[in-house]
Amino acid sequence: MSDSANQSTSASPYTAPVQESVGGHLYRAFQQYRSLPAPVYILCVGSFVNRAGSFAILFLTIYISEHLGFGITFAATCFGISGLGSIVASVAGGQLADRFGRRPVMLTALLGGPVWLFCLSFAETRGSILLFLFLFALTLDLYRPAASAMMGDLVTSAERPLAFGLMYIAFNLGFAVAAPVGGFLAEHSFQWLFWGDALTTASYGLIILFLIRETHPGQTGPAEDAQEQVGFADAVRHILSDRIFLLFASAVLMTGIVFMQGFSTLPMHLSQSGYSKQEVGALLSINGILIVILQIPVNQILKHRHRLLTILAGEVLIAIGFGLTGVATSAVFVLITVMIWTIGEVVQAAFKQAFVADVAPASMRGRYMGVFSLCFAISISGGVPLGGWVLEHHGSEVLWAGCFVLSMISVAIYFLIYLLQRGTPQEVPAVAETQTG
Repeated sequence: MSDSANQSTSASPYTAPVQESVGGHLYRAFQQYRSLPAPVYILCVGSFVNRAGSFAILFLTIYISEHLGFGITFAATCFGISGLGSIVASVAGGQLADRFGRRPVMLTALLGGPVWLFCLSFAETRGSILLFLFLFALTLDLYRPAASAMMGDLVTSAERPLAFGLMYIAFNLGFAVAAPVGGFLAEHSFQWLFWGDALTTASYGLIILFLIRETHPGQTGPAEDAQEQVGFADAVRHILSDRIFLLFASAVLMTGIVFMQGFSTLPMHLSQSGYSKQEVGALLSINGILIVILQIPVNQILKHRHRLLTILAGEVLIAIGFGLTGVATSAVFVLITVMIWTIGEVVQAAFKQAFVADVAPASMRGRYMGVFSLCFAISISGGVPLGGWVLEHHGSEVLWAGCFVLSMISVAIYFLIYLLQRGTPQEVPAVAETQTG
């Protein structure tokens, strides 16, 4: 479909933007956010509550390597073990969300995960730490593909960048709270980190229990007409035959490996460089603060741009930001690098999930989102231990240079997908076709 044809029909995410004043942009942005269904806002509130208490994972590497004295390599290995749990959860969560519904899967994860966090707060041996981390990730991460599929159910394709962007704002506003508060708590008691994390995770589960109804297509969900359920084997065959999605997933995986360094090896790198735990928390909180400030205006500016090119541009900024970390010799320089890769994150964040929700059949949306979550799970299980090993044995310069190279490979893959899709009609509903619960 040509650009002119797109402009003559509806406000598609692939059409060129209409020129208007800054005030007009802001007015249109807030009007479109106001039109989103109420459950979208409830999910965002729950995400904020959950993320605002995510103290334990944020300071896990410091806790294990320094407080318990097990060293950098074991701390990174612990992240890898939790990533293995996330891998299983990503596959199972998507399958279960499509089979039994989004809501029961989310409740199981959010009310079951805190049990393992509480156990982890008392674990002092390597074996018990690995066991409880695996069980925690296996249980909690069941909710991620289910939550993403629920969000995709609730809104139209054209509204998905707005909805996913709003959730990303809530998620990172919570992170902006968690980083400094977690740094304060870590200075006094690491156990408080685990207990606070467990409490806020369970609170999200209670929000789902009392305020959210099922959205699965064919049950009570408002998104699409009833769909026949697709068996696991048929879903696997379909996904493996989807060349565009598989390329996209490989790029997301590489980005995930790089991005996870910001929350695993970067805190260790900063701690080794002489920064206190509170300073580390403050520097990392800039990530969440910038996302909260920039996500809505950036989404409004970029919502009509081609999604793949938007994601590609964000990836370039991520490459630059992480690449410069190796030569950042002052707090101000570190702050600038965090700001650069955060802006890259803002540019691409909402559009990645929107892209997946668009290409996924409604009856397999949970499983497509499961593969999307799987990419990040693999980046945790493989990328974090690899990053820790590189940091310990080859130094920070090699680590951050490698992050730059991986990000640029992702850039090349996104551009290849763009070339493969050129000339392919993009069927995207208009913003006016709002679906409400």
